[in-house]
Amino acid sequence: MKKLKNVWLFLSFILMVAGMASCSTEDPTGVEVSRDDIIGTWKVTANDWTNSEGESGRNDPEHMGQTLSVKSGGTALFRGESFNWTLSKGVLTLSDNRGRNIRVVILSYTEEEIQASYDCTFESEMYTEEGNYTFKRV
Repeated sequence: MKKLKNVWLFLSFILMVAGMASCSTEDPTGVEVSRDDIIGTWKVTANDWTNSEGESGRNDPEHMGQTLSVKSGGTALFRGESFNWTLSKGVLTLSDNRGRNIRVVILSYTEEEIQASYDCTFESEMYTEEGNYTFKRV
């Protein structure tokens, strides 16, 4: 009887491990916002970041005060650069023809403020950056 109990414990453990391994590893989605919610000009009021070169920063001048201008025609300006944008499941994706992609997950939204996490890839330079932004509507 004791052997049977051990077999059941072992099988339970295997099933638990298999169940955990099969869990989805999809990227998280953000809060639902509409296109009209994000269209406008937003200013960076707080940030932190790290990059693939081991550098990091918090509220540094390179980011602070920068504006994100999201236009209704599907284009956006951010940090002086032009991007195309899409919005799906609370994730704003900015991309351009040079292989730059910025994925912004909107963590919270009010009419006046967006808090978001982001990750950037610059394929041509094999460079990545990730962090958090707080944007205020201007």
